[in-house]
Amino acid sequence: MSAFMKEILDKFLSAVIKLFPLSPFMPVINELSGMPFLKYINWFVPIGDFVKIGTLWISAIGAYYAWTVIARWVKLLG
Repeated sequence: MSAFMKEILDKFLSAVIKLFPLSPFMPVINELSGMPFLKYINWFVPIGDFVKIGTLWISAIGAYYAWTVIARWVKLLG
């Protein structure tokens, strides 16, 4: 029964994903993947680490704003 439900869910999700438009950045990403020196630039400028730090920072700011909204709603803050 669970394999049947998983198959139905997979088909449904693939149909939903097909409704979304294709990424306009795919040609650029494919072009960048062919550059042989890109891995050396990424060694000096760690873009992956920047993305991780930025994601963490945005998550922290979002959590702060969410907490202030909840606190004001509960009247913890003036």
